[in-house]
Formats: sequence, structure tokens, C-alpha cells
Amino acid sequence: MPIAVESESSLRTLSRASALLQHLAGAPMRCWRLTDLAVASGLHKATVHRLLGGLMAEGLVQSLPGGYTLGPQAWLIGRAAAQRFDLSGFATPLLRRVAQETGDVALLGVMIGHHVHCMAREEGDSPILPTSIRVGAIRPLGCGAHALALLAALPAAEVERAITVTAPERVGRYAPITDDYLRRSVVETQAQGYAVNEGVIVSGMTAVAVAVRDSWGRPIAALSCSAISERLLPERRPFVVALLRQEAGRLEAMLRPATVEAI
Repeated sequence: MPIAVESESSLRTLSRASALLQHLAGAPMRCWRLTDLAVASGLHKATVHRLLGGLMAEGLVQSLPGGYTLGPQAWLIGRAAAQRFDLSGFATPLLRRVAQETGDVALLGVMIGHHVHCMAREEGDSPILPTSIRVGAIRPLGCGAHALALLAALPAAEVERAITVTAPERVGRYAPITDDYLRRSVVETQAQGYAVNEGVIVSGMTAVAVAVRDSWGRPIAALSCSAISERLLPERRPFVVALLRQEAGRLEAMLRPATVEAI
């Protein structure tokens, strides 16, 4: 078999196995039947059965009387990954300081793939719209201040890749955030050093955000502050951005000792 064909086949198998793991991870306390996994993944039952066999051999999946679930090796991998991506414990005191100083809402978003997951939130004593982003919310890169800060922190080729991949998702829920809008916003964000979302997703609400980088200089998360637009007018933004940058620097310093150096 030619090397290119073999490589393509291996990548397809890896992608399918990864999709199964993602379904299992989406409901970690559930036992999935073979039929349910086949329907959810869109794969033939025989293919799912073969993939599950390989994943069980590696300890990533476990077979129980009720079906299939994540295995112990998945837990070990998840535990290791949490040291890099589960930043909520580190970030809560930082967010609290931003919320107390500004009186507004401070958020932590972590980048996973081409999306940003809201991991932590602290509220100040000023009013905030009920439609403001909550913990657990997931947005495509570029959709919201924290998601835009992360998109703008990526290399140019990765920015274009993210714009292409998220385009179908943005067409529906985030229609105002077009490809051209993102490209302009990335340039503006890079020029000013922070991201701004001014009523684009939720009318009457403004947010500013800065990116947080890991020990290798890669963007991994973003800190943002959201408020009703009257509280984040241009003249007040430098004060808020300075607070965010200060706390982002503290978070980056906390992450360095816990990050394994590249070999």
C-alpha cells in the first residue's frame, strides 16, 4: 500500500476513534450501547465494534454489563491534561479581584480546539444583563471578547483555519460575526493588544479581554470583563484592560512551574 494511502487510512481511523471517545466523554457516567454509539457517530456498527476493541486494548474504553464507558487510561490522560487546561482553581482569586475592582463580571475562557469554554465566572456588584455568558458556555473562536482575544493570539495560518472551520456554526447563532468581520477584528485586536466585543452578540453589552499564554507562548485561555455598555465606554477600558493584563500575568506565572518543559 502506498505510504500516502496508508497515512490517510490511519488518520481516518484515529479521527473515528477520537469521535467515539468524545461521545463517551460527553456522558461519562452513562454506559453506551453499541447501537447508540453507532447512531451518534454515524458509523456502521461493525466499525464501532472494531474501534472499541482497539480502545479497550489500550485501556481507554471499558466494557460493562450495560455497555461501554471510558476506561482507567482515559482518566489518567484526563488528569494529566487537567493540569494544563483546568485553570478554574488558579483563576478564581484573579477573577474575583477583577470583579471587585470593576464591579462587573469577570470570566475565564479556555481554548479547546476551535472553541472557547467558559470555565469560571465572578460577579461584581453592578447590574449585568441576564444573557451574559455563563460557566459551561461554549463559543467558536472569535465569538465574544474572550474568544476573539484567543483567535487573535494565534499564528496567521491558524487564524484562517479557525475561521474556515467555524464558518458553518457562525452562520446560524452568530450571523453578524462573518469571516470578514473576524479578519478585521483580529487585526484591530492585535494592534491594540486586547479584544473588544461591543454589542455584536448581545445588544447593550460590551466586553474586553486579554489572552493568557502557557510556558511555550501558546494562547491557552483568556480573561475578560463584561458589563452593560454604559459601564465599558472607551474612556474606562484602559483601566479595565490594565487589571486584566495584571491578572493574566499572575496566571501565566502560576502556570510555569506546573508546565513540563519540552524535550
